[in-house]
Amino acid sequence: MERITLEIDALKISVLKGKEKDVMYIHGSGCDATLWERQLEDVGGYAIDLPNHGRSCAAEIRDIGDYAYFVAKTVKKLMGKAVIVGHSLGGAVAQKIYLEYPKVVKALVLVGTGARLRVMPEILTMLKEKPAEAAELVSKYAFSNQELAKEFSKVFAERAGVLHLDLSLCDRFDLLEDYRSGKVKVDIPTLLIVGEKDALTPVKYSEFFKKHIPSAEMVVIPEAGHMVMLEKPDEFNRALKNFIEKL
Repeated sequence: MERITLEIDALKISVLKGKEKDVMYIHGSGCDATLWERQLEDVGGYAIDLPNHGRSCAAEIRDIGDYAYFVAKTVKKLMGKAVIVGHSLGGAVAQKIYLEYPKVVKALVLVGTGARLRVMPEILTMLKEKPAEAAELVSKYAFSNQELAKEFSKVFAERAGVLHLDLSLCDRFDLLEDYRSGKVKVDIPTLLIVGEKDALTPVKYSEFFKKHIPSAEMVVIPEAGHMVMLEKPDEFNRALKNFIEKL
């Protein structure tokens, strides 16, 4: 796997590259490009470290749209146009890219995400006051497999500051009424992937997308939680490859 560093508006953006494929993966809150290693190996494409994450530089990020700007610029530089795969926070970023930079989007894959991403106020408070406990709680909700949850809670604890930022941005993200009113219309190929046991962005969030993007395909992966690409990588990759092959 290759590590690439790009300069976007004088900011260093780090990207992991797998097999050659016009796919860009966007990680969720407090994560980084390594979340997608199994997908990069099997399916191919590129996975970005968002600003303030992984090996990318620090930047002032005020809203989801700021992340969307950097990802769109990165896609344009690397591929011109790509299948945008976004998980959780990354799914919110993917929606913003489609709305604001449609020319770089070939298709959308929305993974364990929603049109609105409210966060429990207690978690935001805990991340500031008791980061280790908050990280443990977030991990518990994020995984169906509690052994994986224990491992990942250490990662979240180390990144409590950026996790707080990301979850705060998620909490303010809301396109629900725009979908309902028809202001947001997704007219490109779209795949919805969600874990059957996702406790953070439950199946009903993806069902909302299916209702308002009638052409979308939806895959519910059994025995998987929010971190579906880690818990059930083979099933996830199969769904993604089937979708890409039809484009």
